[in-house]
Amino acid sequence: MSGQAWLVFCAACALVFALPSPLVFSVASYASVRGRKTAFASVSGGALGIVTAMTISAIPVAGLAYLPHSFVEIIQWAGIGWLILFLLWTFATPAAQAANADNDNLPGISWSGIFRDCYAVAALRPRYFALFLALLPQFVSTSGNAVETLAVAQAAILLLALVILAVQALFAGSTLALVRRMSGNKKIRPKYRTHFISGRAVSAGYRRIAA
Repeated sequence: MSGQAWLVFCAACALVFALPSPLVFSVASYASVRGRKTAFASVSGGALGIVTAMTISAIPVAGLAYLPHSFVEIIQWAGIGWLILFLLWTFATPAAQAANADNDNLPGISWSGIFRDCYAVAALRPRYFALFLALLPQFVSTSGNAVETLAVAQAAILLLALVILAVQALFAGSTLALVRRMSGNKKIRPKYRTHFISGRAVSAGYRRIAA
């Protein structure tokens, strides 16, 4: 890739990593509740989880170098459409599902537990896998060495994820406030809200009949 293409790629990745997400919320919550000393475990776990998702998605992307250019263009346009949907979905989906920073109900107690939790949030959810599956084809050329390009992209993503997640952990209070503010106007439907309302209505009906 050219220098301009690398700049666009890094800027796009930095923007996505900085957006409110379950991973950002977890990293900031651990730093807020357990202290900044846990930042190394949460940040390294989240960054390695992102790189894992990128590595898995890079396997099919590397094969694009051997496909006809016209077919690669179709995949690239489909990826652009998915990226637009991804941004809309990110802003429409609440990132803060629970106020973990206000209590001590976070799942990880030890540093290894925090590492595993943040790694799982980044690697085992389809968020980053689908993102890289749509983003990487935009920067892979059929005339260049796709494997070498993806290896350099992997190193750049690791560095960006470490820096951005570390900043979010150091400024955990501001990060949590931003996540909650952006999630405040979104509709969060509690799991048992419908059953609770129905149960109250039935109980009120029985009490009225008994009276």
